[in-house]
Amino acid sequence: MAQDSFELDTFIEVPPEKVKSFLSTLSNHTQIHPLIVNIAYEKTTKAADGSRVDHYKIRDRMKQGPFMTTFTYSVEMSINARGEIVYDAHQSPGIYLHNVTICLPEGNGTRIQERVEITAPSLLIKTVYKQGLASHKEMFAKLKALLEGSPIPSK
Repeated sequence: MAQDSFELDTFIEVPPEKVKSFLSTLSNHTQIHPLIVNIAYEKTTKAADGSRVDHYKIRDRMKQGPFMTTFTYSVEMSINARGEIVYDAHQSPGIYLHNVTICLPEGNGTRIQERVEITAPSLLIKTVYKQGLASHKEMFAKLKALLEGSPIPSK
């Protein structure tokens, strides 16, 4: 297994509560994430610290050369004691993404900082990193446009 990570930083002229509420409602991600085609809620459990953990199945669609491929994976989403949104995505064969997103007040808006840690088989790590980084950059550009009321950028 190989590991990699990326970080993104975006400013949105919307209050942190609105940004955090949008991002922590996973069904909203179909509006902003370029790969997601379906999100299905499965159940809610409690973490060891008593916090709520929501479980989902997500289906993505991705172009691989001339072919379109779809795949389904599991995601657990929670908000930890520090108020960070935590997503843990598990996909076959052995792909794991741990994502921590924070929404910080800044001036009249929100500074969103995201760190995504990737674990994947060595042969797939470059593809997972490249697709993850590109899709999250596009996701935050769309989030900014959507929440600020601007036209949503196309790919």
